Amino acid sequence: MHCYRHAPAEALGICRSCGRGVCAQCVREVGLSLACSQECEQRVRRGDALIANSEASFRQARRGSVVLVIFPILLGAVLCYFGLNERGWFNALTAMGAILVLFGIVVGWRQRRMQRQLQ
Repeated sequence: MHCYRHAPAEALGICRSCGRGVCAQCVREVGLSLACSQECEQRVRRGDALIANSEASFRQARRGSVVLVIFPILLGAVLCYFGLNERGWFNALTAMGAILVLFGIVVGWRQRRMQRQLQ
C-alpha cells in the first residue's frame, strides 16, 4: 500500500479515521493510532474519548446493577419475615415479599446472561 499524498512512498500504516495509507512524512500519532491530517487526528481523539466514556459508563452501570438485584431480594426477605411472623404462612406481606425476591432473582439472572454475551 502506498501513501495517498505521496504515491511512490510506502505507507507505514492506515489512518484510523479515513482508512487511507500514510507515509512517514504524513503520519500523525494519536495514542496507539495513526492519522493522516489534523482533521482526522481530531476525529480519532474524539472517538477515543467516546470509547473511554462508554467504558466508564459501563463500569458504573455494572455497580448500579448490583443494587438493582440486592435491594428487592433484601426487601422481599424482610417482608416475608414480617408476613410470616404476623398471622401465618400466607398473607399480603408474604406475597409481596415473595414477588420481590422472585423479581430480584430474575433481574440478576438476566443481567448475568447479558454480561456473558458482552464478554
